[in-house]
Amino acid sequence: MIAELGLAALWLAASLALLQMLAGWAGWRQASEPLAALLRPVAIAQGLLCLLSFGALIWLFYITDLSVLLVAANSHVDKPMIFKIAATWGNHEGSMLLWVTVLALSSAAIALFERRLDKPTLSAAMMAQAALSLGFFAFLLFASNPFARLDPAPQTGAGLNPLLQDIGL
Repeated sequence: MIAELGLAALWLAASLALLQMLAGWAGWRQASEPLAALLRPVAIAQGLLCLLSFGALIWLFYITDLSVLLVAANSHVDKPMIFKIAATWGNHEGSMLLWVTVLALSSAAIALFERRLDKPTLSAAMMAQAALSLGFFAFLLFASNPFARLDPAPQTGAGLNPLLQDIGL
């Protein structure tokens, strides 16, 4: 259930990135005032949905849900908790989700706190961030899904990459 929640949040965030890109374009071109007015709330909602999705992935690693392919491939039931949490972003899918979450949160921070930029500049910046996010979302959702299920689930998991199992790293 948690994996499906994370995946749904990821799909919703991707659709909001598309809407943010369109709203940014409308604000930049001054084509549609109502669409441009959506820019800030959409960016904030997208950031929160990405944070929810990444939080769901962290939780899946925390509880070691081995029915999720990513967890089974990068975690183990006997590993210390620090390595289970680090395994969230210690793999390709998790680091891509972390990256798109940071990008979405930075866009949300701009939407929340930036008041000095004129409207066309803000719209162009938000449009560019949304376009970058869409590329990452497309890759995550179609080629490298972090919430893919595994049936049947293994008993123990493969464990974190041995190179990443040094607490000093």
